[in-house]
Amino acid sequence: MSKFQLFDAVNLTEEIALADGGVAPPETAGAIVEVFKNGEAYLVELFGGWVKAEVGGDFVPATQDEPESFMETIGVETVYPHQLQL
Repeated sequence: MSKFQLFDAVNLTEEIALADGGVAPPETAGAIVEVFKNGEAYLVELFGGWVKAEVGGDFVPATQDEPESFMETIGVETVYPHQLQL
């Protein structure tokens, strides 16, 4: 049985590299979207700050209390159990 389950809300315990060349720092929030080999690794959607979309499609900073705001996805990465906490 894996330590984490599908759709668990998690935070990173260490910095990880993102596929786009950036990094996600410790405490970055995420959600498990796939479990590999009974919990040997996880596919995690990682979130940045709160944003909302402008009419032209660009994202602008926002607060979580603003209508239609959401946490921007900064990456979907393979992460290992020792790199995560609930």
